[in-house]
Amino acid sequence: MRGFSLFDVVFLAGLLAGVRVMMSGVEKNRGASGSVVRTRWAMMAGALTLSGFAASLLLRLSVPQLTTGALSLAAFLVGAAGARLIVRTAVRMPSSEHEFDPRFELQGVPGMVVEAIPAAGEGVVRLLSRSGPPSLVAARSIDGMAIARDVEVGVERIDEGVAFVEAWSAIESRL
Repeated sequence: MRGFSLFDVVFLAGLLAGVRVMMSGVEKNRGASGSVVRTRWAMMAGALTLSGFAASLLLRLSVPQLTTGALSLAAFLVGAAGARLIVRTAVRMPSSEHEFDPRFELQGVPGMVVEAIPAAGEGVVRLLSRSGPPSLVAARSIDGMAIARDVEVGVERIDEGVAFVEAWSAIESRL
């Protein structure tokens, strides 16, 4: 087997450009004005990969170099146009982002039961806060079971001012 040709290097450069596209994406968000699609890296990845592969394959099949160069240039243009079309189409697809539900804003926040939570009743938990002093919140167990005082809990949701919590030991057992 021969050594690497220039077209093998072009093919590998295209693969590396493709990895860059996978890692950092092709969109740049510009706030309220919407996202601006930057297809340069995707086009380069598609063009280099396709042209390098085509030319490398043609050279291994003993096709004359002039023909190989012409076909490689054609593959480069097709790769660039194809990558641009794919990226533009993907960006126009609807987003699958879900609307934010404020009840789950504190989901996972740890707390401590300061007033025991009876079965199917309410108690009080102290929730830790990053930005200030801990806060006391009315709490219920998410499964209706009693939770004793001084038990660590995790918040599931806050619904109408009541924290629905679960014992931290139960959360850990699922992890």
